[in-house]
Amino acid sequence: MSKKLPSFNPDIPFVKGVDTLLKWTGNPVHKKMYQNHEFPMSKDFSDVWRWKSKKNPYEQEKKQDTFRLPISEDLTSLKEGKEDGIYWLGHATFIIRVKGIHFITDPVFKKASVIKRWSKLPIEPSDMPAINFVLMSHDHRDHCDKASLRKMVKYNPEIRFFSGLNMSPILEKFLKGAKGQEAGWYQQYKTEGFELYFLPTRHWSKRGLTDTNQRLWGSFILKIDGITIYFGGDSGYGSHYKDIAKLFPQIDYAILGIGAYEPEWFMEDNHSSPSKSYKAFKDLKAKYFIPMHYGTFDLSDEPIGKPQRELERIKAETRDSGIIIPTLGANLMKR
Repeated sequence: MSKKLPSFNPDIPFVKGVDTLLKWTGNPVHKKMYQNHEFPMSKDFSDVWRWKSKKNPYEQEKKQDTFRLPISEDLTSLKEGKEDGIYWLGHATFIIRVKGIHFITDPVFKKASVIKRWSKLPIEPSDMPAINFVLMSHDHRDHCDKASLRKMVKYNPEIRFFSGLNMSPILEKFLKGAKGQEAGWYQQYKTEGFELYFLPTRHWSKRGLTDTNQRLWGSFILKIDGITIYFGGDSGYGSHYKDIAKLFPQIDYAILGIGAYEPEWFMEDNHSSPSKSYKAFKDLKAKYFIPMHYGTFDLSDEPIGKPQRELERIKAETRDSGIIIPTLGANLMKR
């Protein structure tokens, strides 16, 4: 991939005020790779070796952990596709429905490449309500899955994709004639009936041996019918949460990852612990915190149920009623 990487999409606007507030002019590109604006990628193979060569302090706890994500006994609301709602399907996959418009985030319905799935999918793609739009946060295989995307197109031929810069080639490779838009950070997609923005995360991208940071990763703000939803993708903690709050001061729901964080010395560049995600939630000044990215795939050292147990501890200690402990397939939207 020797082609010059774009720092923004010239066909769509930047968020109003981002140039003066944050002095933002486009995504940083260094040595033909996208970069985090605050924390450039620093880990290399030696760090991976250091992690994998050490004994996991949670090894016995992991073996004994019987935690499984609960599934709602009543999936009527999800299947009928009538009332507004936010429904978790596992990992980073949500169906969001407002005013009859359906969005799905990072659809992955079975295993992630060779990584087995621990949680059951609460609803099969064939039983899902008609999906209008896909929000793709980045290219990692636990977020961007060819088989799942093909099923989305099979059941929803007119579906549209929203993603970061340079994601179109891989979507076109998976799905001939895929329709959608790309954006750089702090840019607004062209849409009707809702507003959608692509925003920063502290992460990276890669699918093969030679494509590190060739596709831009990020998060989304969705504004529709008076509701503002932040879908955080994958991210380590950083100042971008406070920056986003300055530009979007009334966020109703913040969907943030709380898993795949141990050991923190290695994972904190890419993922957040429950305590760091709670800090991000407070930085965003959102009303409600919906956790994700745990209990579905075993990606790191912590036991499968530890992220939820830690978040439940935080909720008990802070008495924060804004923390929602989710059930798969249940409507998590407060009414």
